[in-house]
Amino acid sequence: MMEEKTLRMSFDLNKKKVFVCDLDGTLFMGPHPIEPAVRFVIDSCNSKRFAFYYLTNNTSKTPDAYIKKIGGAGIPVTEEQILTPLITLENYIREQAYRSVYMVASEAVVAHLQGLLPDVSFEFAPDRNELMVLAYDAELTYEKLRRLAVLYNARPELDFVATHPDTCCPSEHGPIPDVGGMLKLLKATNGMTPRHIFGKPSPSLMDPVLKRFAREEIAVVGDRLYTDKAMADRAGVDFVCVLSGETTRESLAAYDGPPPAVVVEQFGELLAH
Repeated sequence: MMEEKTLRMSFDLNKKKVFVCDLDGTLFMGPHPIEPAVRFVIDSCNSKRFAFYYLTNNTSKTPDAYIKKIGGAGIPVTEEQILTPLITLENYIREQAYRSVYMVASEAVVAHLQGLLPDVSFEFAPDRNELMVLAYDAELTYEKLRRLAVLYNARPELDFVATHPDTCCPSEHGPIPDVGGMLKLLKATNGMTPRHIFGKPSPSLMDPVLKRFAREEIAVVGDRLYTDKAMADRAGVDFVCVLSGETTRESLAAYDGPPPAVVVEQFGELLAH
């Protein structure tokens, strides 16, 4: 108890100006808002006490879909506040000057990237594809995974990336499969391993925040230690661990890394600490 109290005392809420909030398990559980957490964000926006960014590894949806989801819960939000690995992926395709990409993703996500990269083909073209991408595809079929394996079998030197490493996604029905599990399936199939894995825990997604605020003014809020907290640690900012998603008090007690700055049942309780 003394250690927990000390940790909470070291977290100075008065110094914070911005929260970088995870979505699944932190502000939402599946499609449903976590009401006390969302109310805290709405009240803070109305009072202008804190600024907010919304960061998710979930690449099953477009940034516009997240604007609608967050705004639908009553939270004022703009496109600049949405941070997803699709931004990193877009930049990577531009930097590498790829013109032919086979991407396992939902139709909406592929269309989103096609709109941003009109000169890039996202068709399955074994002789022309320069990059393979695995995103969180809620429309996943066996054929999509088969095509990845076929491409790798024929051209093992082909660049292969994944949008994020999460093994599961929190939902109102409990954990459901995510990209990390799909990556394990592919590796077991023929040894496929991505050259790059974007998203949390890489701190690159936080670049827009780090350019605007000093590190002591920033706190990351999330429910996962191996992505949310790891990203906060790498960025050198405080981490607020919520127990409304994946992490439990039991898993927190078994965690052997540096402890979070503060632990709360859900984000709405932060003012009590």
